[in-house]
Amino acid sequence: MTLKDSKPELIKLYSSLGKIITSSLEQQEVLSAVMEEVRLFFSPKNWSLMRYDESSEELFFLIAEGIQFNHIRNIRLKSGEGIAGSVVQTKSPIFVENVKNDPRFSKKVDERTGFETKTIIAVPMIFRGEVHGVIELVNRFDGSSFSPEDLVILQTIADFTAISLAHSDQYEKTKILAFRDSLTGAFNRNKLNHLKEKWSGRTIENHIALVSLLDLNDFKMINDTYGHKTGDQVLCYFADILRYVIRGTDKIFRIGGDEFLVLVQHENQEKILQTQNRFRETMSVLLKKCEENDPPFNFTWGMSIGSIQKLDELIHEADLSMYASKE
Repeated sequence: MTLKDSKPELIKLYSSLGKIITSSLEQQEVLSAVMEEVRLFFSPKNWSLMRYDESSEELFFLIAEGIQFNHIRNIRLKSGEGIAGSVVQTKSPIFVENVKNDPRFSKKVDERTGFETKTIIAVPMIFRGEVHGVIELVNRFDGSSFSPEDLVILQTIADFTAISLAHSDQYEKTKILAFRDSLTGAFNRNKLNHLKEKWSGRTIENHIALVSLLDLNDFKMINDTYGHKTGDQVLCYFADILRYVIRGTDKIFRIGGDEFLVLVQHENQEKILQTQNRFRETMSVLLKKCEENDPPFNFTWGMSIGSIQKLDELIHEADLSMYASKE
């Protein structure tokens, strides 16, 4: 089928893609919907969308159909590795009629999945010169090869998808910044309020929370004596040592100038009580580390335990506990 012959189908395809990309769906839903349209139009046996991690210069699979995703979940392709990696490296689409004749082809995925790749079209998703990923189609169901015209159509789809990805990525970055303290990297009060709203009206069965409030004592004196730069370093150091002693799933917030909050969640009452005992021991270690710092400082803390749906009450109880410790 020529581009001229397929004009009605193309109009239908681009119309569907336009509605998908301009929708308010989450990124994963948008990409899944785009790839479903790709499947319907091209009829590939295997089709995938890979994201490009610029920091590691690697591609990883975000969507893969026609093969077991679990088999390729952890596969990463370096820029320049295989057909997809070559697409990233050159920022250009690639059409391979027969992979046996192309030295760029990597057998890594075929060896992991048992799939036999014969023909490939792969195109980059580029926005403002930056590669966001690769869309790759492998083998047609009818056994025929892809065509150069298929490559043109798929590249157009990738161009529109790249715009959507770039905007979505920027939105996610903005959202992260809105919920983070710019100095310490801890979550901020905005994030805490967001969680309160999220959990207040929901039924979260058996979710128990431990809340601890921590306040640096005489922090103003550190700023006055050593300067604000040193004061900032103290705050960052304190946030770092808090991160060191909590689990990866626990959360640290800087909710005031020198006030921090730690939130621990468990589904098990026994586990949260064990955490409470461990937390008390940890606070003694933290106090010693703070007193050994240059400049030395210390802090007062309070703690409460209860239903995560009553987060406001838990924070208030931890606050009362902390100020009782100051007296």
